[in-house]
Amino acid sequence: MNIYIMRHGQAEMMASCDSDRSLTFIGREQSKKMAGYLADTKVEFDAALVSPYLRAQQTFTVVSALFPKIKNQQTLKFLTPGGSATKTVAEVMTLQASGVESVLIVSHLPLVGYLVAELVPSAGGVSFATSAVAHIVLDDQGVATLNRLIDPEQIN
Repeated sequence: MNIYIMRHGQAEMMASCDSDRSLTFIGREQSKKMAGYLADTKVEFDAALVSPYLRAQQTFTVVSALFPKIKNQQTLKFLTPGGSATKTVAEVMTLQASGVESVLIVSHLPLVGYLVAELVPSAGGVSFATSAVAHIVLDDQGVATLNRLIDPEQIN
């Protein structure tokens, strides 16, 4: 299974509450750039797991415009900044068992880093820029490998 863990794009600093922070213009552009990169690599997503927070939903909207074949999209309350890596990994394992071959997860710091650490302990602490994506390959025995971590600034 291919797991793509994406941090949302740059968000405004002020809002009535953290969950209502919206993407900035730069955040939308970062997300478009990353979506274009993923599309150019011929990735196809069978499923997407998305945080309910506005900035993650907006990031997914930008990305999903280039991936209209995503049939299984779930908004999960445990994909918030203080959410559960354990529950997320359990959901990924359930998707893998159901035949999903590629999943996109759109979430926040620090959870995105915790997810990488939970799946690939040998990767150590990874740092996610806004709209960065970690690509993890999970084999049938449940062994995961961090294939790549890329952020929009690394894309030409």
